[in-house]
Amino acid sequence: MASQPTIRPGRPHDAEEAAHLAVLAWTPIYESRRALLGDAMYRAEWPEGAECKRDQVARTFREHPENCIVSELDGRIAGFATFWFQPARGFAEIGNNAVHPDFQGRGIGSLQCERVMAIFREKGVKYARVATGLDALHAPARRQYEHVGFTLNVPSTTYYLALD
Repeated sequence: MASQPTIRPGRPHDAEEAAHLAVLAWTPIYESRRALLGDAMYRAEWPEGAECKRDQVARTFREHPENCIVSELDGRIAGFATFWFQPARGFAEIGNNAVHPDFQGRGIGSLQCERVMAIFREKGVKYARVATGLDALHAPARRQYEHVGFTLNVPSTTYYLALD
């Protein structure tokens, strides 16, 4: 039986490893977007491609490590999750979260979400939300959110039009 990850609070020194993992995990999603939109529109929307996730994740780990967790397995960061609180509204939100491609399919994402939900409950949060894509590449994310109890969803889509 595969070992279970250790989930611990994030630390500023996790920033680079988590950011690298984010790029690995999101590259297929950004490449899918490139295929749908074409190179010109894709580059206009995401000039850095999946690298934009590197900055988002690294900044959160450095500036708000209290809003981060990591999953360690076999001495490596196997996954991470970031989250945010809006206490005046009673809401909290799961932000960026990913599992390293080498460790996907082992339930680590669901374990991370369960831990984040426990943190939300400890903080007295009344409502939780998470946003994800509706495409096939986001199906594992949708399954993990449903696994931890998310049931209400507001479908959304984004339309694009080249004007030239």
